[in-house]
Amino acid sequence: MEWALPSFTLAQTLQWNALLVFGGLLLFGLIAGYVVSKSPWVPRITGYLLVGFLLGSGGFNLLSGEVLKVTNIFADIAVALVVYQLGRYVDIGWLRREKWLMITVAVSAVLCFGFVSIALTWFGTDSVMALLGGVMAIATAPAVVLVVLRDLKAEGQVTRRLAAMTALNNFVAVLAAYALLPVIAHEAGTPVWTLIQHTLYSLVGSAILAYLTYWLMMPLARLLGRENSSQFVLVISVIALAIGVAHALHLPVMLTMLIFAILSKNLDRQFDLMELEFGVANELFVVMLFVTVGASMRLSDLGLLGFSVLILIAARFLAMGLGIFLFARFARMNWRQAGLLTLGTLPMTEVGVGLMQTVSSLYPHTTANVLPLLAGSMVVLEFLGPVATQFALIKSGESGRE
Repeated sequence: MEWALPSFTLAQTLQWNALLVFGGLLLFGLIAGYVVSKSPWVPRITGYLLVGFLLGSGGFNLLSGEVLKVTNIFADIAVALVVYQLGRYVDIGWLRREKWLMITVAVSAVLCFGFVSIALTWFGTDSVMALLGGVMAIATAPAVVLVVLRDLKAEGQVTRRLAAMTALNNFVAVLAAYALLPVIAHEAGTPVWTLIQHTLYSLVGSAILAYLTYWLMMPLARLLGRENSSQFVLVISVIALAIGVAHALHLPVMLTMLIFAILSKNLDRQFDLMELEFGVANELFVVMLFVTVGASMRLSDLGLLGFSVLILIAARFLAMGLGIFLFARFARMNWRQAGLLTLGTLPMTEVGVGLMQTVSSLYPHTTANVLPLLAGSMVVLEFLGPVATQFALIKSGESGRE
């Protein structure tokens, strides 16, 4: 995007550049986040989304084309950092003791996929679109959950279960997306063997890259010692390197980061790696992430598929709640905690965007039909979801607020 200066100034053009975009969005996002956070029930990320929406295609259309590509770089790093931090909530030893949580995640995933895909098909949605909608419904938005959790400094049973469930159901959603690809391949006329090769390459490649990243980082963490600033730089640099390699090899970044985080949490027997507080650095990337998400929202998408969006949201909420309530007593949760946990899982879509990007690289025509449904869900859930999560954690009594 460029425009000419008036004739009485230098006869050159003004152009967007990375620093102008980065500085401007941070400033606008910071102000909007501060304003909306004056309400105890509205998280600051809602302000970031509003800024992105107003500057994006839903508003003044300033964030588009090459400008949006610049913000996407920061958004990729933000998602990787968020997934890494959430993945470290997945303590295998704790999950062995909390086996009912694993069962809850598995059953909720099956119910979400089944309820959403059947409901969409029942109301006349194309079968492939319904199946992809079912996969998208499995995952809870990781960035929303982590940011709200950190803002409230929440700690307790509902908080820990929400964080672990978010990490695990994102993992399940990615696996489900690849398991679904043979069906999409059949619909698109792609040879199944080609798809199987791609699926195996993506899954095995992500696992190998995650292990190599862990293998690279741990000796360096041991060498640097338990010194906060050194380990902070180490983790950021290793994550950035892993993102670059994943992009270069066309591997799913989110799956790689999840596996890497789980490995670093559970294989570090000597506790060489510290539990870092990413603080300011995390905040910079989170602002860019939610402004970028907001920029991709358009109210017209909601209008085009409003009924399908409502079906997806209602079916997902019902399925997630049923999965949680079924095993609440076995997991030593009361009904109130189960209800609040269900409400906390409402945010969706970040993972859906990533999954759609993965699938669209193979089947652009198929995903083109699904994107309006995803975008419409995003309009609703990215604005209501953070509020619901913050409300749930406050009402759980684990945030320090009453």
